[in-house]
Amino acid sequence: MSVGSWFRTDFDEPHSPATLPLNLTRGFDPSVTILDQVVRGQGIVGRVTGEFGAVAVKINGTGRPVRVTVSIGLDEVATRWWADRVRPSRLAPELPRLVAVRAQGRIRGAAVLARRQGWRGAASAEATLSFDLTAEEMDSNGLLIVELAETPHPSWAGGRLSARSAVGLRFNTIGVRDQPSPAPTEGSTGHSGCDFAVIQPGTSLVHRLTTSGVPIAPPLPISPRNRLTRRKPARAVFKLSRAARRVALRAVPHRAGELDDILAADVITGRPVELTVVRKDDGAEIRLAGPTDSPILIGSAKAQPTLSWRLAPAPKVPALVSEGAELR
Repeated sequence: MSVGSWFRTDFDEPHSPATLPLNLTRGFDPSVTILDQVVRGQGIVGRVTGEFGAVAVKINGTGRPVRVTVSIGLDEVATRWWADRVRPSRLAPELPRLVAVRAQGRIRGAAVLARRQGWRGAASAEATLSFDLTAEEMDSNGLLIVELAETPHPSWAGGRLSARSAVGLRFNTIGVRDQPSPAPTEGSTGHSGCDFAVIQPGTSLVHRLTTSGVPIAPPLPISPRNRLTRRKPARAVFKLSRAARRVALRAVPHRAGELDDILAADVITGRPVELTVVRKDDGAEIRLAGPTDSPILIGSAKAQPTLSWRLAPAPKVPALVSEGAELR
């Protein structure tokens, strides 16, 4: 008899391993074996309830490398969960989230999430990270453990990134498929919605940064905290005042402005990272001094709340044909 069977009861549902390709979209799938600080979801895998959250999925071991794709979401519920646990000031603005994605005990990448602000509310934000796992990391047991975790913030980003960033975030989906040939880690390529972006480990050393204008984030939506604020008249007043502040901030012209100095830091340790910035007409070109195994957070030296960054690998310039070489 195995040790694990000692703890089974008649109410436990048996877990059946998943086959590849896997597209996990709900937390009640039989292949979900372990959840740590994650609440299961019906339309999503689950929602993180603490400073980190882990999902363990049982997969039939294939003995081959696999490609894992994790989709993370930030929505209105996540924002309220965060406010209920952190208890910020009612005038505190909504800040971007920075989280690391860990698999099999090692950080594979990171993501920045900031919701797009509108007249009546904010839209959900989503980030996707794809990375490889070797055949040794996916052993015959076939247990895949994916985590969302907080990271130390660099000093120059203090107060500009959300504390306890993992609280309330969603595991939207987790995908696993066979990977015949290795590929670099891939993150989201759209605008981040804020003046931060992440360079994933193992990617190009040269990236192109472009910017666009966004409205200033309004104060957070906060649930009633005491008996007085739970009453309907008080809740209506809070709701109307929050809507008025949102409209007032949305009406302020949000010009992109000039790009400030750019700084970089290691996401895992928070230590500064050396880089070279070449200014362009529509943004900048960022060059790392050398390859890195850690995700790199880049951000403006001073807060620029009306800027949204988009980071993409710079296109490779084709080599020139040497003089005298035959053209075919």
